[in-house]
Amino acid sequence: MAESKPTSNNKDLTECGICLCTIEEPKALPCLHTFCLKCLTKWAEGKKDTIRCPICVQDFSIPGDGVKAFRTNFFINTLKDRHVTAMTLQSRDTVVPCASCGAVDERVEGHCSGCGGFICGGCIAMHSKLKIYSNHKVIPYEDLKSGKVDVRNLSQKKYCQIHEEQVVRFYCETCGVLTCRDCTVVDHPASSHNLVNLESASKGHKKEIEQLIKGCDAIKIKTDNAHTEIDSVLDQLVGNAATAEAGIDESFNEAMKLLKDSRNKLKGELTKAVSDRKKQLDCQKDEVMIQQTRLQTALQMATEVVKTGSDYDLALIYTSLKTNLTELRDVKLAPVDKQKAAVHFKPAHIGQETTQKLGSVLAKQRKEGVGVWKLDRSFGDVGAEKLKYGRGVAITQEGDIAVADMADSAVKIYKKDGQFKSSITVPDNPWNVVVSSDGKLIVTNLSASVSIYDGKGNQKHQFPTKSPDNVSSDTRDTTHWGLAIDNYNNLLVGETRQKYISKHHLDGTHITSFKVPISPVFITVSLDAKIFISGGMDTDVHILNENGVHLQTLTAPQDSGWSPYGMCCTSTNEIYISNTSSGVIYCYSAETGAYIGCLTKDVSKPAGLALMNDENQLVVVEDYCIKIFKVQNQ
Repeated sequence: MAESKPTSNNKDLTECGICLCTIEEPKALPCLHTFCLKCLTKWAEGKKDTIRCPICVQDFSIPGDGVKAFRTNFFINTLKDRHVTAMTLQSRDTVVPCASCGAVDERVEGHCSGCGGFICGGCIAMHSKLKIYSNHKVIPYEDLKSGKVDVRNLSQKKYCQIHEEQVVRFYCETCGVLTCRDCTVVDHPASSHNLVNLESASKGHKKEIEQLIKGCDAIKIKTDNAHTEIDSVLDQLVGNAATAEAGIDESFNEAMKLLKDSRNKLKGELTKAVSDRKKQLDCQKDEVMIQQTRLQTALQMATEVVKTGSDYDLALIYTSLKTNLTELRDVKLAPVDKQKAAVHFKPAHIGQETTQKLGSVLAKQRKEGVGVWKLDRSFGDVGAEKLKYGRGVAITQEGDIAVADMADSAVKIYKKDGQFKSSITVPDNPWNVVVSSDGKLIVTNLSASVSIYDGKGNQKHQFPTKSPDNVSSDTRDTTHWGLAIDNYNNLLVGETRQKYISKHHLDGTHITSFKVPISPVFITVSLDAKIFISGGMDTDVHILNENGVHLQTLTAPQDSGWSPYGMCCTSTNEIYISNTSSGVIYCYSAETGAYIGCLTKDVSKPAGLALMNDENQLVVVEDYCIKIFKVQNQ
């Protein structure tokens, strides 16, 4: 049977709380809840030492002799007898077996205390004749029916459970049990036990219980009120839950509408960008096909006349052939712009408070060359807030510049005009910093953990990385430097001693790890999800796919010192790379790996790079200052 919860039980006391039928062989638990012996025995199956009340769920120890040793509730039998009496007095035709002879086809004529129930007329006659019934008190049916005798005064002799032939006459207050005459001699002698006549004891007990009943009036009112209040709260809970659920559905529907609107807008942008580029490419293709047709005809004609034509034929067509072939030979075809295929999607962070925007379509086309980048301003090299050893840099959502100052154990934040704004203390020499799409600052340092800070500089979380060879957090011989956020808003953390990248969700949950060929000092991710890692110290830049598979290596564009450090990606899928040994910023195609050009040489030992949000300004961190370069022409 399954365990039940507490229930309010105002049912007939003679009803078993397990089988819900009239109790047979009533056994009472210490909580007074009474059940059939058979039901309680089955309920206790499989339980070793304790049994739980099916009604009030209190636990009680099972007696050594088992469930049958629980107290027999004789009062239940009394209530059952009263029920039979009431039914019999209500209708004399009620079928009640004679308590003396057992006959069921005779009308009852009275109640016998000695026989313990109603008896028929024949037995009443026998009672008046036979001496053995002299102690039996018989009350006529009519006296009971009329109320002349109170049915509550009907009693039958109660016999001692130990001395079964002896009637219970006393109550031992010392032991708290009913006793017979023999008990007072053997187990409950008057010399050491306080024996009271049963009737006297009952009067005292009744008075005491009545006082306790009265004393429970207050708690009964409280429990009734509490029950009512709980029902009311439950009703409110159900109602509020229904309202909240409706609100969730409404909010979901609104969010879905916003997302659908965003999707349609993005698809519209994508469709327009693709359509415009397709028209341009189709026009270029048509021009190429025209030249192909002209060239095919001219070459076929020239080849045939040279091979099979007569001198006369050649002379006739010579001038025309020469003109066409010369013109076709010198045709200048417009170069095919591979950047026209650069259409990408950058998803928004799913965990943002607003879900109105799915992301951005990146379809900006790169102009030829890299433009002219000139120094616009520099700062961070004077005053109390000056850089002591700047490394990584990131742009906040407000457009501020966050720089990891390794020597000062801080991330320093400057406004775009160079004015110092604030400083966040980061222990263990911070190396790199990125800004998550929900505005948090994520920092790597020389420790074994990555730290996450809110916009006010409060540390919100800290987590370790995992090496590919270690399923648990690896804190041995671990130094984190490289840091980037990929196109799926996952965090890439570079470990420089063991040479691996550990990928995490923005809450720090580990996703996967993979080995890399060099120490990942700086990391950036292109629009087509390629991972670029640099390590400085005369190493090359290595390109991996999103699963860590090596794709390509970028080398220096000319014979010069090559120590690539900080990197960043543009919205036209180009990678800017700082060469710290020569003080040059290079530009490469992220799609092909081809060298495009040099942005500037006006830097000294450049480290971290970042583009301002408008991408017209490039932030370059040197050891002791920050320089902003501005593009002069695109």
